[in-house]
Amino acid sequence: MTSRIQRPSDALALHHETVREILPNGLTLLVRRDPSAPVVAIVTHVKVGYFDEADDVVGIAHVLEHMFFKGTPTRGVGQIARETKANGGYLNAHTIYDHTTYYTVLPSSSFVQGLEIQFDAYARSIIDAEELARELEVIIEETKRKRDTASAMAIETLYATLFDKHRIRRWRMGDEPELRALTREQLMSFYKRWYRPDNTVLSIVGDVDIDEVRREVASRHGQLDNSTPPRDRGPIEVTPPGFRLREWSGDIAQQHVAFGWRTPSLEHIDTPALDLAGLALGSGRASRFYRAIRERQLASAVSAWDYTAGDIGVFVAHTESPAEHAREATRYLWRELQAARTVGFRRSEVARAQSIIEARWLRRLESMDGQATYLASWEAEGGLDLASRYYDALLSLSPRDLQDALAAHLDPEQLAVISYRPNGAAPLAEHEAALRDMLRAEEGQGSSVLVDPGVLTPMSSDVIDASAVHVGLRAERVERDVHVYRTAQGVPVLVLPRPGSPLVNVGVFQRGGSCVEPTSHEGLSRITAQAMLKGTERRSGARIAELAEELGSSIGVSAALESIGWTMSVPVRHFPAATELLGDVLQHPVFPDEGVSTERALALAEVTRARDDMSRWPMRLAAIAAYGAHPYARSVIGTEASLALVETDSVRGFHADHIARGASVIAVVGDVTPDDVAGVIDRAFPQMRWQEEVAPPRVQWPHEGHVLREERAKKQTALAMLFPGPSRYHDDRFAARVLSAVASGLGGRFFEQLRDKQSLAYTVSAFPIERRAGGVFAAYIATSPSREQEARDGLLGEFAKLCDAAPTDDEMERARRYLIGTHAIAQQSGGSVLGDLVDAWLFGEGLHERHEVVDRLAAVQGADVLRMARASFDPSRVAEGVVRGSLG
Repeated sequence: MTSRIQRPSDALALHHETVREILPNGLTLLVRRDPSAPVVAIVTHVKVGYFDEADDVVGIAHVLEHMFFKGTPTRGVGQIARETKANGGYLNAHTIYDHTTYYTVLPSSSFVQGLEIQFDAYARSIIDAEELARELEVIIEETKRKRDTASAMAIETLYATLFDKHRIRRWRMGDEPELRALTREQLMSFYKRWYRPDNTVLSIVGDVDIDEVRREVASRHGQLDNSTPPRDRGPIEVTPPGFRLREWSGDIAQQHVAFGWRTPSLEHIDTPALDLAGLALGSGRASRFYRAIRERQLASAVSAWDYTAGDIGVFVAHTESPAEHAREATRYLWRELQAARTVGFRRSEVARAQSIIEARWLRRLESMDGQATYLASWEAEGGLDLASRYYDALLSLSPRDLQDALAAHLDPEQLAVISYRPNGAAPLAEHEAALRDMLRAEEGQGSSVLVDPGVLTPMSSDVIDASAVHVGLRAERVERDVHVYRTAQGVPVLVLPRPGSPLVNVGVFQRGGSCVEPTSHEGLSRITAQAMLKGTERRSGARIAELAEELGSSIGVSAALESIGWTMSVPVRHFPAATELLGDVLQHPVFPDEGVSTERALALAEVTRARDDMSRWPMRLAAIAAYGAHPYARSVIGTEASLALVETDSVRGFHADHIARGASVIAVVGDVTPDDVAGVIDRAFPQMRWQEEVAPPRVQWPHEGHVLREERAKKQTALAMLFPGPSRYHDDRFAARVLSAVASGLGGRFFEQLRDKQSLAYTVSAFPIERRAGGVFAAYIATSPSREQEARDGLLGEFAKLCDAAPTDDEMERARRYLIGTHAIAQQSGGSVLGDLVDAWLFGEGLHERHEVVDRLAAVQGADVLRMARASFDPSRVAEGVVRGSLG
């Protein structure tokens, strides 16, 4: 008797457990009960976006998204955010080409309150004219911030180059003059036209009662009238684009080159193949683009994807390179694309991509908001039947399917190319004909990394996919829910079972990181951690990457000032194989010279890229100003000078002294049996030894303030401030967290005063950073260059207010409930739980800390916050980093 063959999508429980109901007024309600965590997500998906805007109101959908939170007849400006915070949750929204989505995530006990708040904003927004004028200034700052982001400029310019008529050609957030011209009447007209029940999907997932959800939704959304008019998404393209090139320069550190083709919509039979082909070519260390371009040190980033929205799609291949390597990176990018298009893929490449797709799908569905967003987006596209067919297609495609799709839709003569280069860099090509000739010379050469890509090979034979072997290893103890073991070499092993979780997270973590690097060797720990993936005594670097991705994962490397970690997140059945692979990488790296050289070159490129980041670089400058010669002033990625000193011998020495033996812990979180896990780990890690590391010296904060500034041709000025704060071991760290919730985020003081009232910035934040030898409290703001001093004075003024008086009882209650709620929400993610577990073990007072967070947050009083503020926020001792723009 043969068993019934199931479709891959049959394993996706939410496809079968979601209740779908269409209310009489046309609103679509999707509800799924998931009791795995005491959390609920409420997603309101409105089928309107940039494609629904006429040319005279470009950006209006995004402006309306901002005004969604700006008040109703019963809730004033800021109250929506404050009430959500008070109920332990958070909210946010995003606008894209064909939809606008609003989501709230909060404890399930606050479901009714969260639904009422979101319904009120959806159905009764007032769009006050004065508030609109203020918010437009904030949105204009957001558009400037985006134009200062090189990758965003590159991709949106690619769309503008590729299309002549379709609305995707426009700068989607709108330009400053047109935004300033928008009126309340235009906003209200757009709002009343599109925010209607039969143009809306309401998706709710969490630990809720389905019948209660239906009643509460019917009593609110069910009472709305419906009158959605016909949709007009503008002109369509009627002629092919031909071959196109657009080049320009700016104050950026690396060159962006991107190829783009027009492709079909989501419903087209070839779209799953284009989607999978992009992933096979450009995702992961085993992908062709990574091996052909990044491994050759020609680019710091390379990727490919097929994006669909509404009636169109775009296939993109993108590199970010040092300018001197841009032409060669472009040639290899084209060569690999044409090899895939004309010769095809190996079966193992497609299987690797399908494993990655399966794992990504599971990760997306790990959280309530991930599930709710998934349900709403697929309902808007055509329903869960379409989702099932698409998923099943992805996991059943053959190499020939991918090749045929590329051959059909990636015509070399219908290509748009953009090149966004640093000022002073040579053009990619003098004109379109010269570029076409350069690309034509690469055609027909075949893949540079696959000897014979036409050979269809099976999945790799050395993937270990056997059941865990039970051995008689006993736990040292069980502390609450964590099983603690220790290997023969003294390395602790922590196992936290999570029944029902489809993924298992496994990682090896160590205290140390940049703080234990030799002086002048900044970046050594990170390069060592990355270079370990370049080959072991048993496997090449390419083989390691292939194996990891065949398991649906990659080996994630996290390098920080005080720690290093290597992690994998895989379907539960792959846990033994993932653990064996990690053990090989950690214990048997060979550090080939070319591998170390590659990682050093990539680190140098990352140093250059960091200077283009208008949030990372000001924070880097502020850290240098604050810490001076202390190890906390070090750059994890290194500097040009320090990376020049990193050689293979120093990498091998760092591994021997700080990784092969170190203050390590191995941790596992997932649907596993602890004793079985311990046996697998004991077999996989026989040689790692535990050894205490030298802790960093205590921070001595400077007695006087210090500012480091840089001038850039940017549209914004970005400013970071650092004050001394509580260390990881100080009780005041919980007061600092509460203070951050009072000050920052939607409904926070800084947000309301500097963003909402003064319209200084799109982004303003304040947050603590806890470290062993001394913490900091940081603030960040990005504004127009002409308002730099106003922004600085505003930040310092808000810090001064925090020192004048304790937060109000209402502020304290909102902050505590928000932090407690978001802590509960974070427990949905196995990766987040793994991080908390390891942090408590390596840097905390013990595993018991994980269960004390809620009580310690709840115990914080206003007097504690005031004491912490007065101890920290001395304006004469602030350290600042400023990247000053000049194009505002």
